[in-house]
Amino acid sequence: MSDIQRIVELYNLHGSKRRVARELKISRNTVSQYLQRVQDVKDGVEETILPKDRQIQRPCTALTPEIREQIHSILEKNADLPKKQRWNGQKIWNHLVTEGYTISYSTVKREIASWKRQYGHRDVYIAQETDPGCRAEFDFGKTDLQISARWGKYPMASMVLNNSLYRFSYLYHRETFLEIIDAHIRFFNEIDGVPETIFYDNMAAIINPRTKEWNPRFLDFSLHYGFESHACNARSPHEKGTDEQTVGYVRRRAFSERTAFSSLEEANQYLAATVNEINDGFVYRRSLPPSQGLLHEQETFAPLPALEFSTYQSRSARISKYSHVVFESNYYSVPDTYPGNYVTLNYSPDTVELVGGNELLARHKRRFGKGELAYDLMHFLKTFSRKPGVLQHSRVFRQLDEAIQHLLHQHYAGRHKDFLPILSLFRETSEKELVAAIRLLEDHGMVPTYETLRCVIMHQAAQLPDTPLPLDRIIIEEPNFSHYDGYLRGVL
Repeated sequence: MSDIQRIVELYNLHGSKRRVARELKISRNTVSQYLQRVQDVKDGVEETILPKDRQIQRPCTALTPEIREQIHSILEKNADLPKKQRWNGQKIWNHLVTEGYTISYSTVKREIASWKRQYGHRDVYIAQETDPGCRAEFDFGKTDLQISARWGKYPMASMVLNNSLYRFSYLYHRETFLEIIDAHIRFFNEIDGVPETIFYDNMAAIINPRTKEWNPRFLDFSLHYGFESHACNARSPHEKGTDEQTVGYVRRRAFSERTAFSSLEEANQYLAATVNEINDGFVYRRSLPPSQGLLHEQETFAPLPALEFSTYQSRSARISKYSHVVFESNYYSVPDTYPGNYVTLNYSPDTVELVGGNELLARHKRRFGKGELAYDLMHFLKTFSRKPGVLQHSRVFRQLDEAIQHLLHQHYAGRHKDFLPILSLFRETSEKELVAAIRLLEDHGMVPTYETLRCVIMHQAAQLPDTPLPLDRIIIEEPNFSHYDGYLRGVL
């Protein structure tokens, strides 16, 4: 009864069955059972707390001192063996049964766990202090953002200098070899140098997790910039703890309050401003803020190479009858004047370039969805001149601003061929300037034509800002009215 009284006292003190069970080292179900029986006695449902036919279970007698000594002896010998060759619970239990002992596997596991808690190996980490310019760390982390009203997980590349704690972060659509190289180059250009060593996780993009062999192209990259790469051991995040903390710290600091952006470029601008604030602020146990500590580290960096490393990959692509190529389920237009059927497609984390022979045919912003169109209207002018009727319902035309589409439907309906010169203005100006010229003419009640639009665009481009002349440049003499009087009298 004293144990039951202790259960009730602890529950009234803490109000938690789990905590009572933990302090008394009994099952939480046992705590719940006796608390319920105490309540039933108070309510008059039961007469006694302990049932009259209660059976007292005997303590376990299978785990004799002799068996316990054998288990402990095996575990002590195991400590010096390689981890994968040590005796596990199943082997120890089989050994005891073979020796003629009667004991359950669960009892053996409980005794092994008890021994490990008391005598098991405890990992000890060694604190490190790095010299200036000696070490940097790299890692990727996922960030949940709402880009263009769509939620998604965007990889955030992070790098940190261990000595000054200078941080760098950049958001990407993907987490591939190209993004890793691009993040390094951006980091090196920002710190204006290259640290001696950089530590990584076992990322499959740059190192084979099974064979531990580095990607040959990544080795070329490290040799080009002159740094030494190191891979941490598997499941050992403490070996790269500074950057592990950097990913979470920057993510919380930047995106805990704001998560919605119109584009990934805007999100990166916001992230860069936040990281600059972090680098300009003081850090615990550091005499200088990271931005000033970087100045001391720059003296020890290796210089940047004269030539940048190529950050794109190439493949061959076939031009379809719609004058586009397909890459990663998205469509990129090719000029309809190009006579070939194949082009070389060079892609980087941000752009897609289409090359025919030695000529750059087109450069598009890389798309990361599915079925997205990256069309340039200038690529189809020749086809539109031969087939003007297809202009109105073409995909490339429907991507233009509504003001341009409205101009065709309102003033050039049935005269699509006369509208083509207006589209050729894209060679001389941007879509934004063309739309502004159209609205300016319409506001003045004029029908926009090629001549009027070009006149407005060229006039606006030729306008110079008004710069007032300094007052001391203009000298006005006091007038002499005696000369005027002489003219009137005919003297002069």
